[in-house]
Amino acid sequence: MKLLRTAVLVVSATFALPTPAQETLKPYVAEYELLRAGAPAGYATVALEAGDDAGTWRLRSHTRGTQGLAALAGFDLKEVSIFRSTTKGFACVRYEYRLSGLRKRERQVECDSEAIVSRDHRGEYRFPVQAGTLDRQIVSLALARDLAAGRRNVLTYPVVDRERLEPQRYRSLGEEPVQVPAGTLRALKVERLREDSDRSTVTWFGLDNGLVPVRILQQDEGEGFELRLVSLKR
Repeated sequence: MKLLRTAVLVVSATFALPTPAQETLKPYVAEYELLRAGAPAGYATVALEAGDDAGTWRLRSHTRGTQGLAALAGFDLKEVSIFRSTTKGFACVRYEYRLSGLRKRERQVECDSEAIVSRDHRGEYRFPVQAGTLDRQIVSLALARDLAAGRRNVLTYPVVDRERLEPQRYRSLGEEPVQVPAGTLRALKVERLREDSDRSTVTWFGLDNGLVPVRILQQDEGEGFELRLVSLKR
């Protein structure tokens, strides 16, 4: 189920991106189907909303296993990202991860002016402050924002994830139509570049829906998970 947890984290960064002429994000709720080896496995709900403090936003995701091994394991994952949005980009404030079922895990990340701190069952990890640091939900949000601005070269972001704060790199592969429950949609195909892993992650960002990801495909050693957009409400 490790790959399933990773695939879910990719979609958790989806958002309703404004057009280039706009400066603010737009609240939304998106529904996705989850497939394992091409068979239905569950659903994911992602919601973007204004945060409690001025200038902050909240990104919530809830993924449930309803069929197959995911259902047998009682897979239930909730994530919450609080982040700031400025003219320079996005930056993490706080991230929470809670996995329940046969396996239970909790993680938290705190980003402030003094340090970046990540905590899980293995301990606490502290990193020096780095401008524009993202958690692993909102990295896709930053990616979509850059794509909307017309950037198509390799894009790199500092991301805090468990015991690491390191760059993540992505490359655009051009435009490609995709068939999902929400319809046949125009999309930009983007892959994550990894130098030390055979894992493959490809995301299709919808060109007509504010660059919300419409399909995400994760593969590792022949095992694959996929998320496909079912509906988007604003």
